[in-house]
Amino acid sequence: MPEAVLRWVDVNLLGWLKARERKILKITVAAQLVILVGMIGLRAAPLVTGQTVLVRVEPVDPRDLFRGDYVILSYPFSRMPEGRLEGMTEAEQSRGTYNKKLQGRTIYLTLVPDSNGVHHRAEKFTLVKPEDGLFLKGQMERYGRVKFGIESYYVQEGTGLKYEQAIRSRNLTAELAVASNGQAVLKRLHID
Repeated sequence: MPEAVLRWVDVNLLGWLKARERKILKITVAAQLVILVGMIGLRAAPLVTGQTVLVRVEPVDPRDLFRGDYVILSYPFSRMPEGRLEGMTEAEQSRGTYNKKLQGRTIYLTLVPDSNGVHHRAEKFTLVKPEDGLFLKGQMERYGRVKFGIESYYVQEGTGLKYEQAIRSRNLTAELAVASNGQAVLKRLHID
C-alpha cells in the first residue's frame, strides 16, 4: 500500500509541476529580479532621499593613497578621540577597551555645520542612535577607527594623481548624501 501511495504522489506531483512549469519559472525569475533591485535600491536610497553635506578630506599614508582606479579617503572624524564616546564610563574609554569591547559595534556621529558655513564637522560620537538631526552611522574598527562606508572613491583612469595631490595639500572636499538613518553615500569629490 505505501508504494502505491508514493507512486500516486510522484505522478500527481510531477504532473502538477509539469503543468505549471512556465509559471513557476516566471515567478522564480521575478523573485530574483525583485531581490536584486531591492539590494540596489537600498544602497542608492541616500542619493535620492538623503541630505547633501560637504566634509573635509584628510591625507592618508601616501603609499596607500591611490590604488588602481580609486582614491582612499580619510576624514577628521575617521578616528574617534579618546574620551569622546557618549554613554561609556571613563574606565571603558581606554584605547584597549576600544579594541576589545567596541570593535564591530555600531557608532553614530552627529554632524554640525562648520564655522565657514559650507562644510560639516563632527560634534559627538555616541552608541545610541540620535533621535533627530544630521548623523552618520558607522562601525567601530581597531584602534579607535570608525568606518562609514565612504572611505574610497572610484575615479576616471589617469585622474588619480590630481586627487592625490589635492588631498596632500588639503584642498579636497567630499560631497555626501546622508539618509535619515545615518547611511552615507559619497556622491563626488570637489577640488577647492
